[in-house]
Amino acid sequence: MRGKKYVLAVLVAALLCFACAGKAEAASRYTIYVNRKTNLVNVVDSRSGKLVRAMYCSTGKKYSTIRGTYSTVSKMRWHALYGGVYGQYCTRIHGPYLFHSVYYYKTRKNQMAVGEYNKLGSQASAGCVRLAVADAKWIYDNCGIGTKVVIGESRELEEPSQEKLKIDTSRRTGWDPTDPDAANPYHPTIALKKSASVKLDYGSRVTKKSLKELIKVKSPVTSSSDLLDNVKVKGKVNTSKAGKYKIVYTVTDPKTFLTKSLAVEFRVKREPDKEEIPLAQPGEEQASVTVVQ
Repeated sequence: MRGKKYVLAVLVAALLCFACAGKAEAASRYTIYVNRKTNLVNVVDSRSGKLVRAMYCSTGKKYSTIRGTYSTVSKMRWHALYGGVYGQYCTRIHGPYLFHSVYYYKTRKNQMAVGEYNKLGSQASAGCVRLAVADAKWIYDNCGIGTKVVIGESRELEEPSQEKLKIDTSRRTGWDPTDPDAANPYHPTIALKKSASVKLDYGSRVTKKSLKELIKVKSPVTSSSDLLDNVKVKGKVNTSKAGKYKIVYTVTDPKTFLTKSLAVEFRVKREPDKEEIPLAQPGEEQASVTVVQ
């Protein structure tokens, strides 16, 4: 009987070790590097050493952020911070030191300290590592408990590919411009132009460019021309066959990475009498298009 209990205990211990090893392996998928001087964060694939994500941050004033190698220990969706303020998407590095968003005066998404957001990329915190919401959320969502964090100045880190975004304080908004919340006023807008028609002539020429010319896009931080370069068009239109065709436009703001989609149903009119159908010119593009960009 004792022998059976012993075997059972060994099996349970082995299973627990296996489970813990699995968690450790999942957590060690990434290594997070923080440079206190350049105020950059790089997330690197622990196995390949390849950069996964680069971020601007604010470390502690006068190098008050801890230095060394640590493993993350816990996560909090909202958490009270020093000074009676709050942070979103908090990941504890060690003791009172966290990765978190720029602070908020209340646990409401329109109560962020705008001036502090504009300090990202420079030392500004009391010791924690502040990030834009999109970056704090990425660490919160993708880096498991036990993820290795290396903080110092010796490792040269890469800057994000996008330009550092600053908020125009005259807008009087308390939103982080990268927060993916649907209520965020920084989301781009997309709509059909008033002059655009969803009716397409039978046999007419339809291209990705002509479909884009039917929409208008706007953003509080990005020009319309830059937004149009970041519009994807997905769907199929065959103007040689009468019917309804769905096209989905998706615009991604290259500065905030916020997206907005618009579904449009285009209608191709019935086939006219044969004598009314214009003859295609040599080398002319087919009157149907499948768009997946």
